[in-house]
Amino acid sequence: MRLKQISLWCACLFCCAAAFAQQANYKAAQKFDAPNLAKLIGTTKVIPFFIKNSNYFWFIADEPGSTTAQISFSGDSVITASKKSTHYIVNMLTGKKQALFDKSEIIRQLKVLSKEAVDEKKILYWADFSDNGKSVLVKYGTKTYNYNYETKELTLQLVKSTVKKTVGFGVSADGNWELYARAHNLYIAPTVNKQKERQLSFDAEPNFSFCVDEKGAYTTDKAYPSNAKWLGTKYFYALRVDTRKVATLSVISSAVTPRPRVSTYKYELPGDKDVAQYELYIGNAESGSFKKVDLKRWPDQQVETLEAQGNTKEIYVIRRKRSRDEMELCAVDLATGNVRSIIQETSKPFINEDFFNVSFIKGGKEIIWWSDRAGWGQYYRYNSEGHLLNRITKGNFTAGKISAIDTAKGDIYLYGYGKERNIDPYYAMLYKVALSGKNERLLTPENATHQVYISPDRKYFVDNYSRIDMAPVTTLRKIDGKQIAEVLKPNVSNLYAYGWKNAEPFTVKAKDGITDLYGLIWKPFDFDPAKKYPVISQVYPGPQIETVWNDFTVLDKYNNAALAQMGFIVMAVGHRGGSPIRNAEYYKFGYGNLRDSGIDDDKYAIEQLAKRFSYIDLNKVGIFGHSGGGMMTVAAMCKYPDFYKVGVASSGNHDNRIYNRTWGETYQGLEKKMPINEDLAKNLKGHLMLVTGEVDENVNPANTYRMVDALIKADKDFDLMVLPGQDHHYEGAAKFYFEKRMRAYFAKYFIEQNISADRK
Repeated sequence: MRLKQISLWCACLFCCAAAFAQQANYKAAQKFDAPNLAKLIGTTKVIPFFIKNSNYFWFIADEPGSTTAQISFSGDSVITASKKSTHYIVNMLTGKKQALFDKSEIIRQLKVLSKEAVDEKKILYWADFSDNGKSVLVKYGTKTYNYNYETKELTLQLVKSTVKKTVGFGVSADGNWELYARAHNLYIAPTVNKQKERQLSFDAEPNFSFCVDEKGAYTTDKAYPSNAKWLGTKYFYALRVDTRKVATLSVISSAVTPRPRVSTYKYELPGDKDVAQYELYIGNAESGSFKKVDLKRWPDQQVETLEAQGNTKEIYVIRRKRSRDEMELCAVDLATGNVRSIIQETSKPFINEDFFNVSFIKGGKEIIWWSDRAGWGQYYRYNSEGHLLNRITKGNFTAGKISAIDTAKGDIYLYGYGKERNIDPYYAMLYKVALSGKNERLLTPENATHQVYISPDRKYFVDNYSRIDMAPVTTLRKIDGKQIAEVLKPNVSNLYAYGWKNAEPFTVKAKDGITDLYGLIWKPFDFDPAKKYPVISQVYPGPQIETVWNDFTVLDKYNNAALAQMGFIVMAVGHRGGSPIRNAEYYKFGYGNLRDSGIDDDKYAIEQLAKRFSYIDLNKVGIFGHSGGGMMTVAAMCKYPDFYKVGVASSGNHDNRIYNRTWGETYQGLEKKMPINEDLAKNLKGHLMLVTGEVDENVNPANTYRMVDALIKADKDFDLMVLPGQDHHYEGAAKFYFEKRMRAYFAKYFIEQNISADRK
């Protein structure tokens, strides 16, 4: 009897505990969903527009329309006033900022000038500056006014401003000649007499065209813009790409009425025999010559054309080997067609095209060339013949995008990553260095990531800087880095008062136990450290980018903050092979292992975090990702089926044999077998939802359907969501529906029912 009472009491206790078990917080997820957060913030970065021949720049800033006390949350939405948009103008000499349009004064003067009441909503403010840069336009009704932002004087524009004549599309610099296409062939004619047109090519057709639109069904009775470009007044060139033999893929849009629509498009796959072929032509308007340049070097090479400002005698080309590990810079003499090799670059196993850059200065007499040949991405200076003059940047850091070059002073301004000790190597910082490689100087010393805009006269720059855990600031600086004034400090008080919190940065080791990995954690905003939370890893394999934001980010691409509010710890971490910002060894780690290269680091990072933070439940690990992240999600769940229990894979390139040729051939290689997710289907144990947009021409839906087929054949349970009419990036109602269903999917299996439910 005693035993029966104890058993009954235990059963009741279990039922009560189940009744009061953790519930997914759908309301909090909705409250902090991206559309609601977007209403609480204004402009966080300044994009300056420098006024020609002046010491001014202007910008537009949106500001929250309500104070914290005026904001409320009702139903699923934030209730707040519309944002206020203001044009500002800044004097770079003094740092003084003022509203470009004094609207109350403009309204007062409009009343005087029009002698009637003014409807404020019908006033148009245009930041269209006069030639002297002193006034802008105000339009009201049928009249246009000039507004001097310094004197605040509004005057009626009596004479309509003349439209400046510009050289038309396809017209030579002197206006004497015009190039155009008819039925895909290239034609030239004097601009004063189109009757004297001359046909330059005779074999063109769709997908082998000199027309900007290479696919159109055009006839000879009408002229169309051509892809030919002028270099000065006499010479021109055209790069023609032959894709006639390139095979196609198709998608079907089922929601189109009255009949579903099939779209077919050219798409190269890894290992294809027939790929795009490139031909370069040069012409002389005066002599009438037009000929093909012999650029042959490698089979199936890719060709890109470049120009050097001030050089009208040569066009530059980069030809790339199909294996993506060799390329060559050449110059083509426009008079003779002779080709000379300048710089040859080899980088195994592939060239870093994400950071590669070439710049011509002094009319092509000097060339600035990016290379990771020394293990780190650095800039080198060559002369026009390809002789190395000097290395511009040096050290164990990555030299990034060039922001400006001051040829008069011999200085270059560029971003650097990982040079400063004890600062996140993903932070972009601005440096000045002489073209000779001397006098390197850090111009943005704040421990943050920086985005800068340098004035055309190279005297000032606007610096936006922030961190994931530090609100943004925009400053105006002299070119030596000295701060002149604070331009913008966005008001984020509404955001914090609403209950939003920053993601938290962390550092762990890669699986090798040596390499540092950088990541972020999003927590529920009602986080309780005494509780245990499922952990969900948001993944993307790179290698062109790691989806670990390092600037102040409210609206992250994957809406991780909203997902965390359901009652999860959401994390994202970089991994070896994930980013070109680190050194070449890190960036190229995944070569030949395109499917699996990031998985071990992701798993090891989660295990380290679970040891560090007791609130992480290592028995409830989820994973999700989009595109390459979708591929990685499925691969991880099948490679470690007892670790990753629930996953959502959207638009994943599960079968890289039918994904972009450049991607597969560059990062997997031409000689290595392509690993595909279908081969792992038999290993699946957890709960998996596959998602695809039905008209995705980037990652064709066949990638998802092939995975579906493999899971069916392996007799596995899974869920499938197809989004009608959606391309690779979901939009509108479909985007919000997908995100809500994903959140509910993780909640269903991690919070609302037993994760150990039987799965085949």
